[in-house]
Amino acid sequence: MSALRSKGEGKRGTLKVLLVASDEAHRGEVRASLAALAEPPLQVIETTFEEAARLNGTANGNGNGNGNGNGAGPADVAMVVFNGDEENALSYLAAQTKHNPRPVLFALCQERSPGLMKRVLRSGADEVLFLPLDAGDATRALLKISETRRREEHHEGGTVCSMVSLMGGVGMTSLAANLALAFRYTLDKRVAVVDLDLQTSALSVFLNIEADRTVMALAESERKVDSLQLESALSKHGSGIYLLAAPKRIEDSELISDATVVATIELMRQLFDYIIIDCGTHIDGTKVAAWEHSQHLIYGLDQSIGAARCAWRFVDLCGRLGLGEVEPKFILSRFVPNHPISEDQLSHTLAQPIYAKIPRDDKLLERVQLSAQDLWQVAPNSTVARSIEDLARRLDGCAPTQSVREGSIMSRLLGAIGRG
Repeated sequence: MSALRSKGEGKRGTLKVLLVASDEAHRGEVRASLAALAEPPLQVIETTFEEAARLNGTANGNGNGNGNGNGAGPADVAMVVFNGDEENALSYLAAQTKHNPRPVLFALCQERSPGLMKRVLRSGADEVLFLPLDAGDATRALLKISETRRREEHHEGGTVCSMVSLMGGVGMTSLAANLALAFRYTLDKRVAVVDLDLQTSALSVFLNIEADRTVMALAESERKVDSLQLESALSKHGSGIYLLAAPKRIEDSELISDATVVATIELMRQLFDYIIIDCGTHIDGTKVAAWEHSQHLIYGLDQSIGAARCAWRFVDLCGRLGLGEVEPKFILSRFVPNHPISEDQLSHTLAQPIYAKIPRDDKLLERVQLSAQDLWQVAPNSTVARSIEDLARRLDGCAPTQSVREGSIMSRLLGAIGRG
């Protein structure tokens, strides 16, 4: 094993990259491409599949599955070269996914075939790049990891989750409200929800709150947003979560500036554990400002061709906006197990896995709305409630519950009891 240390080594923010390939020539090609990148600073460590397997075997006995053998701690990124040694490369990816913590896994592919792409993603790759490495693609992918790590290291205050979809009717407003309730009920978090779907103003309806207070209390002020102003703009839900409602009048939505949104989010992070933002389907500067200050960007889609196409357009938009610090997490809402468009097909189309699935239950959600109660008051044991609780736990870094599995007899029984 050899190490190539960049001029950035030793600097704060340096990424440690483990380069895995059987052939020295292949490693040399990638090494030269990485050395030419202006940023982020890298420390590149090279190894073969055989050496990596031996080191993993040794590391496993010590409880660390991604050691690099140089005594300098685990790698941040493992770049696995697919160039004539596909089976070893796939085996390496699959083995790494079993370890926790593990490096971010890059597959570097010479071949652009859909079949290989599918096998690579199913084996656990987080990112796929093609050889010879494009400097722009490599920089984008590595900066995204570097910035995410920086944000985690400097993370202070609450976590911001922006909920968005370019396609209406996929249930993002209900998911935003229910996710906030799940954080409150299940994890006992201090939670605020922000309605940035400024013209529709659907969150107050879903939460059954007659919101006399709205974000206009902040937009109309000439002073810097402070906690007293924020308190005057919030409405409290019976569960204990707080709502920052959209303006009452549609035309007032134009008065909400990007600066107001950013200042409000940063203040909320000092007061709440989680801030859930419903961004609606209309994209403007206020939404982009929210995304840039979010730790999680959650995109919702259903099992339709139109939703998949809109999701692709959103990914393209994120790339052009340079949102490298936060990558969309795709939530499959209104999920139907036997639908002609499957989860695997959507995952393949988007070239990344579906982060979570929320089962479709229109009758239950209609009952929740008509009862003027929330999901946990109406059906706390339903599969919908359980799936949203699991999503909240996962976002919070907790393991999802394993007692109720989707589609099992017990889950259907509990769902029936919850609706009964």
